[in-house]
Order: sequence, then C-alpha cells, then structure tokens
Amino acid sequence: MSRPRSFDTDEVIEQLCDYFWEHGYSAASLDDLAQQLGVKRGSLFNAFGSKEVLFNAAFERYEEKIRVAFDTPDQGMKAIAHYFHNAVEIATTKGMGRGCFLVNLLMSAEIPTPELQQAVELNVTFINKFFSEHLDRARLDGQLLETISILEGVDALFGAMIGVFALARMKATPLMIQEFVNNNFRGLFSTKHW
Repeated sequence: MSRPRSFDTDEVIEQLCDYFWEHGYSAASLDDLAQQLGVKRGSLFNAFGSKEVLFNAAFERYEEKIRVAFDTPDQGMKAIAHYFHNAVEIATTKGMGRGCFLVNLLMSAEIPTPELQQAVELNVTFINKFFSEHLDRARLDGQLLETISILEGVDALFGAMIGVFALARMKATPLMIQEFVNNNFRGLFSTKHW
C-alpha cells in the first residue's frame, strides 16, 4: 500500500513553475528541486516520475497564467494593446530578471521532450493567431498602416513580445520596456491612442 503524499501537488507545481521559469531545465537536478520545494526526492519522483514530467507540469501551469494575458473583450488594435499592457505588467513584476517562460524556451535549446516541443509550438500558433485576427480587425478599422501586411504585423508583434521579455530578463526599467512597446506600435498603427 502506498503512503499518502506529504505535499500539496498543486502547490509543488506552482513552485516548480517559478523555479523552472527562473532557472530553466538544465540547471535543475531532482535533488536541487526536492531541496528547493522542501520535499523528499523519493516523494517527488514517485509523484511525477522524472524531471521531464516536472518541467512539463511547470510549463502547463505557466500556460494557464499567460493565456489570461490574452483574454479581452476588445477587438483590433485595442485587443493587441490590452495584451501588451498585460505583458508589460508581467514583465515588470514577476518577469523582472526572469523574462517569460515561453520566450526563454524559444531562445534556448532546453526543450527536453517532444510533448513540450508540441506545447511550445501550439502556444506560438495561438499567439500568432491572436495577433493576426486582431490585426485584420485593425486593418478594417483603418488603424493598421496601409504599408504593413498582416504577416509583417504578426512578425513585428511576435518580435515585440520577445523583446519585452528579453528586456525584462535583462532587468531593463519599466519605462524602457513601455517605450519599446510604444515604438513598435508607432511602426504599425496609424493612431496614437493605444
């Protein structure tokens, strides 16, 4: 008969999310994780099985958090501005010095499993679709500069998203991060009210 867990799995996953977000995959061993989480290595291994499973669980938790940044009743440029407002908020608080878990994965060679690779690709597709749909609306509303194609706009916004979190990882000031976003918007939108 197995013994009951001596820890709250949900709390452990939350702590794993923070740990892997900051340190990445290769910097962690099961011993390090157990010590950081305050649980026994065997208990951690019995609950999850491997470091890869722990990392996947942490990334899934992060996915839940970042999807909230995209929730908005707004359309077009306002929806994109809403996302970037949330992204700057995350970048200048929890992300300061850490960046974005997803962006960190995209910029590293630390995607340990095919399942995680697929999850990362699905997130990239989700983000690009969000940008594309709202750029289409911005075009209809006359807010997207005529010289910018939807594909160019998607690429520019995806690059701006990466830039926001790269700047956060470098511990840039909140003002610098916001101005980076503003400059990207100036290159895409005809209105100054975002």
